[in-house]
Amino acid sequence: MGITLFSMFFGAGNLILPPLLGVQAGRESVAAILGFFVAGVGLPVLGIVAVALAGTLRELASRVHPAFARVFVALVYLAIGPCLAIPRTASTAFEMLAPLLPAGFSVPVARLVFSLVFFVLAFVLALRPGRLTRFLGRVTGPALIVLIVAVVASSVASL
Repeated sequence: MGITLFSMFFGAGNLILPPLLGVQAGRESVAAILGFFVAGVGLPVLGIVAVALAGTLRELASRVHPAFARVFVALVYLAIGPCLAIPRTASTAFEMLAPLLPAGFSVPVARLVFSLVFFVLAFVLALRPGRLTRFLGRVTGPALIVLIVAVVASSVASL
């Protein structure tokens, strides 16, 4: 389950941002790394623990007020899904593909076709959440760890 959560939460920003922060922080890189760990690792883990201890997000938010819980949970799900994460995943994946498109190829048409195929595949995968969780834990997570080790090793080797 730990590797599944890791593969779900780890994104390109977690790989790109820490080295960039270190370069920009200069002599204050230790403080920058600590701040990154608190904000980028600690707060998400605390959020998971808080929801787990409360039972559900709605139960946690109901401690403020039941009406707040309804609005808050709806806003969280909208932010996580259709308003932020879903469009971002398709656009990020397409931006990795865009440089490989042949010259003169219509980028808006390619983006539309790619997004349709991307979301159909995502929908098919989401129909069986148990299989998706096993796939993330058994394939995607370990592959991600191997790639991170490869990137770090190649960076160290190029020094």
